[in-house]
Amino acid sequence: MLAAIGWAGSYEDGVEALKAQRAEPARIALEAATKEDPTRVEAWWELGWAHWQLEQWDGAVAAWTKVEALAPDHPDLEQWLGSARTRALLASVKGDPPPVETEPGPGRLTIAAAGDTMMGSDLRKGAAGLAPGDGEDLFVDVASLFQAADIAFLNLEGPLADGLPSTKCGPGSTSCYAFRTPTRYKAALVGAGIDVASLANNHAMDLGVPGQDATMAALDSVGIAHAGRYGDVAVVERGGKRVAFVAAHSGSCCLNVNRPEEIAAAVRKADETADLVVVSFHGGAEGSRARHVPGKVEVAWGEERGDVQALAHAAIDAGADLVIGHGPHVLRAMERYRGRLILYSLGNFVGFRQFGTQGGHGGTSAIVHVELAGNGVLVGGRVHALALDGESRPHPDPKGAAHAQMNELTAADFPTTGVRIAPDGTLAW
Repeated sequence: MLAAIGWAGSYEDGVEALKAQRAEPARIALEAATKEDPTRVEAWWELGWAHWQLEQWDGAVAAWTKVEALAPDHPDLEQWLGSARTRALLASVKGDPPPVETEPGPGRLTIAAAGDTMMGSDLRKGAAGLAPGDGEDLFVDVASLFQAADIAFLNLEGPLADGLPSTKCGPGSTSCYAFRTPTRYKAALVGAGIDVASLANNHAMDLGVPGQDATMAALDSVGIAHAGRYGDVAVVERGGKRVAFVAAHSGSCCLNVNRPEEIAAAVRKADETADLVVVSFHGGAEGSRARHVPGKVEVAWGEERGDVQALAHAAIDAGADLVIGHGPHVLRAMERYRGRLILYSLGNFVGFRQFGTQGGHGGTSAIVHVELAGNGVLVGGRVHALALDGESRPHPDPKGAAHAQMNELTAADFPTTGVRIAPDGTLAW
């Protein structure tokens, strides 16, 4: 077999096969390499990646466990071994999920949700790219909206790190964006009243694994829960209820929006120990031409970013009680499915001197208060309309542009299952 496909069974041939996305020949060659020298750490490491490409999670766990035994400090081992273990666990979830209750139960809990948030970046622009006052002024007009809810949530669109380099974008690139916000800006999130942040988005890895680690450590140090990396499920307790947050996007670090069955399995695992489960996804195409939910797989920058309607429905079928979308950088429609609310995109929230807000829909934003019964059924809510200024900072919008846009989109995309906004901002269905 090896001779027929041109691989000699060596480590070098296995690596070349991996680079060519020929995972099965790579697995065969690298397994041979580990037999030739069972102490060769890199052979086991690359064998794990061959299994990963083949979605053979138990095989990846076995290979990287061998790396752990031979070289416990191997770079990135902790993250990827943990990710493989999580994916193996999710693949083991079988059978039907519990029934979904559609009538409100006792108890009430309010979640405030906001969109894509980037508090400034010192990459490329240096200090000029950072919001003054360590970011605390960014939230001065909206903090009370977060603080009025039981739990406040947003999508943190950029790593919190000090001085780490980024190799994401080449010199002079005009279509690639990488962010780095100093860790001291975590205080601005605390001051605003943020309880949970999603780290599952296309900027989570702008500074690689070290940047992801730094972000998680910064949030941990101030008590802000986070969800993103495989196995990283945020849990917040309020009013005697355990609320789990599961997050996904289109990259390799996290649950993937192109694998709704994997997200459904993650929801079912979270639901085993939580009273309520919230799913955050970063998916769909981007920009003013991507305001509608098309009901099919969407593509942005050549990357598949999921069929977000199928994803949201699968998550609720599996036990999710609220689904919050991010990524298009514009507002999208709202839908009620099996008694649960789906916010398909909350648009931009903060993007200091980075997110475009002029000449389109990127400057229209909102914080949504979602009131859930104790069993997750939607019982009420309110959309607080916001407008972003020229530096992409949020302020209340007395004109209510977000209401008009979301109602228009909901009427077009979900004429029978949509959730509309009354003139005073309250949700109606």
